[in-house]
Amino acid sequence: MLESTVKILTLTSEAAVLAHGGRAVYANSPARAALGKDCVGKRVAELFGSEVTGAQAAAFLAQIRLGGRPYLVHATRLEEDQLFLLRPQENVPAVLNQPFLYALRSALMNMKLASDRLRAGAEDLGSAGLLESLRPLTRSQYQILRILNNASLILSVSDGGAVFTPRVFNLSKLCASILEAVEKLVPDIRFQGQLGNDVTLSADPELMKALVMNLLSNAIRHGQGCSRISLSLLESERSVVLAVDDDGCGIPPEELPRVFDRYRHDYRLSQMSAGPGLGLTAARLIAQLHGGTLLLESRQGRGTTLRVSLSREARAAPLHAPEAAPLCETEDLLAGLADCLPEDCFSERYLD
Repeated sequence: MLESTVKILTLTSEAAVLAHGGRAVYANSPARAALGKDCVGKRVAELFGSEVTGAQAAAFLAQIRLGGRPYLVHATRLEEDQLFLLRPQENVPAVLNQPFLYALRSALMNMKLASDRLRAGAEDLGSAGLLESLRPLTRSQYQILRILNNASLILSVSDGGAVFTPRVFNLSKLCASILEAVEKLVPDIRFQGQLGNDVTLSADPELMKALVMNLLSNAIRHGQGCSRISLSLLESERSVVLAVDDDGCGIPPEELPRVFDRYRHDYRLSQMSAGPGLGLTAARLIAQLHGGTLLLESRQGRGTTLRVSLSREARAAPLHAPEAAPLCETEDLLAGLADCLPEDCFSERYLD
């Protein structure tokens, strides 16, 4: 098995590492260029980090940095061996630029002003039918806003112009407030939190809010058959691991390598409303900004787990005590979860 696999890997242009017993036993030329000529014989944990080697699933996806460059690592088991395929992070498409996004935001603002006037008029008239007909329009506006927010983040990180303002705050309280609000909006799913009492972190609060929203949205939207979603925090001296776990349908192994691909996560007509697939890309970049990694494990028919490791070494102004946790506003929820919330959530009850 080992000999035949090595012969195949010598022919591929993708960086590939074959491991046995926790050590690299073969690396092709692209892999040696990325990991170093002496990578064969080293332990997998030394090459890819402890977060990657701690994964339990037979196949998983992780985002790491090698030599300062972001890579995606797709791992899969081959009987007693483990295969790691490395892919450099792709560039942002040229069509995605700030003037383009600004034009879309301006159009969206005009749409929102018009729909707000219509809603106010419908409320004055007491027209339940008109108010109901405005809900899909409002939902579409928030879906566009979510796409724009993620696209802006991706572009700004790629251009090196991302606004990153970390401060020390209580991450436990932020996550708890988000879970409490989501439970009211998505009653069909049981949400669980294992958040500790006072997990503090030096991080950008708004980016942390966006990270949690994107991970929860992914679990709700793509975990078909999901009845339970857990959000947990696990802290160590060097990092805080934020994990979202669901008991949904899981991801087929053949589709796993594409889950971080923008604009192509699913071509089936039944899934065309799922959006352009920017959420996990944005989550991965938020982890990268905080000196961390993102790892995705999925077992088909059993569920998916996303773990984000956040470094405690992120820059922050010195503080005598942690600041208050940022508030989770209704606007944040409607935009962050626009792809998966029921249409009733976009009614005047939540908008006023």
